[in-house]
Amino acid sequence: MITAPLHQLTQLQPTSIWRWFADICAIPHPTFHERPLGDFILQQVNGIGQRYGLIGAMDAKGNIRIQKPASAGMQNHSPVIIQAHYDMVAQKGTASTHDFVHDPITPIIKDGWVWADDTTLGADNGIGLAMALAVAFSDDIAHPPLTLVITSEEETGMGGVKALSSDWLNAPYLINLDSEDEGALFVGCAGGRDATFSHHFDVIDSPLSQQPTLSALRIEVSGLRGGHSGIDIDKGVANANLLLARVLSAVFDESPFYLASLHGGNLRNVITREASATLVGDKAVITRLVEAQLAMISAEYRVAEPNLAIQFTPTDNIEHVIGLDATQKVVDVLTIIPNGVLRMSDSFVGVVETSISMGVVILDKGQFNVKCLMRSLAETPKEAVSQQLNALARQTGMCLELSDDYPGWQPAIGSWLLTATKPLMQQVFGNTPQVEVIHAGLECGILSGKNPKLDMISFGPNIRAAHSPKERVEIASVGKTWQVLLALLQQIPKS
Repeated sequence: MITAPLHQLTQLQPTSIWRWFADICAIPHPTFHERPLGDFILQQVNGIGQRYGLIGAMDAKGNIRIQKPASAGMQNHSPVIIQAHYDMVAQKGTASTHDFVHDPITPIIKDGWVWADDTTLGADNGIGLAMALAVAFSDDIAHPPLTLVITSEEETGMGGVKALSSDWLNAPYLINLDSEDEGALFVGCAGGRDATFSHHFDVIDSPLSQQPTLSALRIEVSGLRGGHSGIDIDKGVANANLLLARVLSAVFDESPFYLASLHGGNLRNVITREASATLVGDKAVITRLVEAQLAMISAEYRVAEPNLAIQFTPTDNIEHVIGLDATQKVVDVLTIIPNGVLRMSDSFVGVVETSISMGVVILDKGQFNVKCLMRSLAETPKEAVSQQLNALARQTGMCLELSDDYPGWQPAIGSWLLTATKPLMQQVFGNTPQVEVIHAGLECGILSGKNPKLDMISFGPNIRAAHSPKERVEIASVGKTWQVLLALLQQIPKS
C-alpha cells in the first residue's frame, strides 16, 4: 500500500485523466461545499482553456457549462453532451480526523486500485468528471461540437440538475459518466424521494439521583461495511440503525430504560455503519441482554459483517432523558419503519425495483428525526411506499415530510447511442456488454424531463464501495473506459 502524494496520481495512465483527478482530490468538494472546485474549473476554462476554444459559464446553483467547438473534420457532426457531477459524498472511518470542508483527499495506490485514507475517495463522480475535462482540455481527440454539463448537489437531492436550464441541453446525444461497472451500459435508473419522520418529546430530569440502582450507559453498534443505499441495498450488508433498534427493543421488553440520545448516520444515501444510544437503566440486566443480542446478531451476520461490534459501556452523568412511554415510542418507530429491498424488478432480472433505506437517526434534547430515502425504477411504487409511511406516521403520532422527489430514467432500448456503444465495448473489454438499469439515482431521469428527445447512455470504470471509506477505483478500468469514450465520440453521426 502506497500513500500517494497527489503528484503520484499524475504518473498513472492515461495521464490527462489522472492529472485532473489529482486536482479534484486537492480541492475539498463535499455536497453543498463544492463551489471552490467549481471556481477552479472555471478558472482553468478562462485561462489555459482559451487555447482549446473553451467557453465556460456557471449558473446560480453552481452548475457549470463548458462549450468546445468540434475538432477538425467533425464540424458537421451532431453535437454531444458529456455530463458528470462535481460534488462528493463525505464519509470517514471512526478513527479519521479528516475535515471534508478543508482537507484534501489523500489517495492511496494499492493492488491496481486508487483508494483514500479511511475516507470516501470521490471517484463518484470525480473520475467521470476528470474524463470529461480531459476531453475538453485536449487538442488531439476527435469529437463533434461538445458541451460539458457539470452539475452540483447531485448526492443530496439532485439539487443542481433540478435547477438546470433546458437551454443547456440543446444536443441530440448525452453521455453520462456516473456509472460504476466497467463493460456495462446503463440505459435506466431509479428515481427517489426523501422521507423524514420527526417528533418532539418532552425531556425530564434524569432519574439517576432518585434511583441509585440505575446507571448512565452507552450502547454502540460499529464495524459495519456500509455502502451505497441504492446499489448496495441488496448486498446483505447490515444497517447500524436497524441493529441498534433491534437491540434496544429486546432490552426494553425485559428491562425498560430512559433514552437520552440517539445518533446513527449523517446521510440518507449511505447505509449506516455506526449508531449509538445513551440511556439510563439497570446496568446488570442490560449488560446480560446486550451480550445475548450480540451473540445472536454476530452469528447471523458472521459472513456479511465479520467486523460487527456491539459495545456496552458506562458513560458520563446524564442530566435529561425522555420518559418511558416516549422511549417505547421511539424504539417502536425505529423497529417498524420499512427498510431494504421491497420488490425486485420483473423486467430486469436481479435488479431491485423498489427499496427504502433508513440513513439517519437522531434524538437530541427530545427532538427525534429519522431520515429515509426511497428509490424505485417506476413512479407508482414510490406513491405506494409513501402511503405506507403516512399510515405509520398517523398510527405513531409522528410528523412525516416527503420531499426532494426526482424521477427515474426509463430505458430506451432502441437508442442510437446504445447501438453504437455495444460493439465498442465488445472490442475493448472482449465481452458482450451487459445492458442494465441501475438501482441508484442518475441525473438522466431529470435530464430527460428537460429534453425528452435526448438520446442518453451511461457508463464508467469499476468503482467499489462508493459512499463509504472503502471507496476505490480500478486504474486499468479507467484506461479501458477512456478508450470506449474516445471511440464513441469519433462515431457520433453527422447532423
